Amino acid sequence: MSIIYEYQCNNDIKVNLIYGVFIFLYRYLLTIIAVFIISFALVGVMFNLSYGLMVGCLLAVIILVLFSKWGEKLVLVFAKARYVTDDETLINQVKNFCVHLNVHEVKIYWSNAFVNNVYYSDSYFGKPALIIGKNIYNQFSRNELNSLIYASILKIKSGEAKNRTMVSLIFFVLYSPVYIIRSFFNSYKARKNLEIFFYPAFSIKTMMYENEKSVINFDSEVGKMIGLKKDYMAALFKITHLPSFNERTIGALVVAELSHAKNETEDVLASLLFKTVDIKTRIKALGSN
Repeated sequence: MSIIYEYQCNNDIKVNLIYGVFIFLYRYLLTIIAVFIISFALVGVMFNLSYGLMVGCLLAVIILVLFSKWGEKLVLVFAKARYVTDDETLINQVKNFCVHLNVHEVKIYWSNAFVNNVYYSDSYFGKPALIIGKNIYNQFSRNELNSLIYASILKIKSGEAKNRTMVSLIFFVLYSPVYIIRSFFNSYKARKNLEIFFYPAFSIKTMMYENEKSVINFDSEVGKMIGLKKDYMAALFKITHLPSFNERTIGALVVAELSHAKNETEDVLASLLFKTVDIKTRIKALGSN
């Protein structure tokens, strides 16, 4: 009996440890999902005290299920993406990286809306997508572009692309009323002032994704691919010096965290308050590996 009891205790400890690690790793994502459901529940209660809570929670869960299935397709809509059919070399290169990293399939798209970056997206039950800005394709060397593609497929392989896509879409829903209200103002100053409401989202995303150790560790994984390290360093540096296009559109809120480096922004206050990992620090760490 004592052996059986000890075995059960060890199993319970392992299960609790697994739950604890899961909650720690996904604490931000779980918190955001909880806030999302609670927000819908509160709105439901405002409309109907009897059934509002249940209806609000149910609607939130339905939206989360839709994001889990078709999240990457919504990102493609906001990025105004077009399926790549005119570059067989690029298509084959992506297929080669997928085979190398044991990733089943990644669809490739052009974007004429967000032209100065490369974005990745995935959903829990959908197909991953890679979105290449037209300026990046036209101005970067082939190896620089390949390094960003390889890094994107690494994000997809690790599952981080799925979590980032879900978070981006949740913030899109939560902040869509601000965009709707802002559309009624013609004054640039009034519209600019309303952007302050986005700062909590920026703050949370910074805490989630701008951990210096995590960013540098990921960069080092990309740098392990033979022949791509210097090109990846050059690509990151160039991206941070390219201007951000359409950054005041609702699509920008969706795709902002689905890239490897951010473009230059016109929002000086946001750039001062919400610091990303310094590009010089990243390049220095990559060069020393």
